[in-house]
Amino acid sequence: MIKARTNNLNKPEDGNYGKNFNYICKDHGVSTCFQPGFFDTLTGNFMAGDTIRCLKIVKERVSAMCDGIVLETKVNGNVRTVDFRATGDVVEFSETPFIEVEEEKIPDAPKYIKEDGTSKWNPGRKAYQVIVNGEVVYETPEKQLAQQIARGDQPVPVAA
Repeated sequence: MIKARTNNLNKPEDGNYGKNFNYICKDHGVSTCFQPGFFDTLTGNFMAGDTIRCLKIVKERVSAMCDGIVLETKVNGNVRTVDFRATGDVVEFSETPFIEVEEEKIPDAPKYIKEDGTSKWNPGRKAYQVIVNGEVVYETPEKQLAQQIARGDQPVPVAA
């Protein structure tokens, strides 16, 4: 039976194999990073076994992501190559937020009568009516309240 050995473990900070990098795709899509030769100019930064997470960020929000691994780096004279492959599919994220926050509705301000309002007793309804431009805007059995609303001293109560 073969068991794990501690001498096979390493930390990415040691300069050994297995560093993790994030690459932000500003001017292109995430899938462009997996084209042959894309990371060739960065050969000196990578070693076999390093992982690179490619991210597309738009307006401070991640819109796409994919992980990949460096299989091999070669330097042959002036020719540098990085064999970089995706380890999964490109994951795209929608721009709609996960949790939708409902906006608080601000209640309407109380309405006052600005024109000339009048209060008039209606014997059939047994109530005082506040009338503005020939239209009844409020009824109340209290004479004093009807006169205050008609003058604009009190707001017109909202019917529930």
